[in-house]
Amino acid sequence: MKPSPWNRAALFFLGLPEAADDEPLDRMLGLAEATPLCAISVAGPEAGDAISGLWRRGYQRVEAARRATCPSADERCDVLLVVGCEHAESAAALAANTAAMLRPGGALVVDASRMVSADARRTLCRLLDGYGFACAEGAHLGAEIKAERRPTAPRLRVVD
Repeated sequence: MKPSPWNRAALFFLGLPEAADDEPLDRMLGLAEATPLCAISVAGPEAGDAISGLWRRGYQRVEAARRATCPSADERCDVLLVVGCEHAESAAALAANTAAMLRPGGALVVDASRMVSADARRTLCRLLDGYGFACAEGAHLGAEIKAERRPTAPRLRVVD
């Protein structure tokens, strides 16, 4: 898959080289339509490698995510990547634990390449749906699964 014109333009204007398109991280970024200006959180057993790969590609707003616990971090990232999980349940649990960091409408992309059966990926889509993510029709057929965080009820603000 070739990078979109917007991604290529962002790389050009930031003076960054174009990355190869054959790696899973590149496919995940392509699915999320991420640019180097996006805030990206990465979760999973291979998060360190993914973060290093993102930095090499010129993404500077990158952080590791394990569990969203800080209210100031809520809804701050544009893209959440889950990498290195072998089971649908563990990938869905990581997505659920870090979902508060992702803005409503933000992109979640799960590397499902280690889930060898379509049933496991279908289970992942079903679990993600239960955790407030919307997967596209037929998302379970790919090695990477993209979902969007559904908008939630507005948060109550405390007024002094």
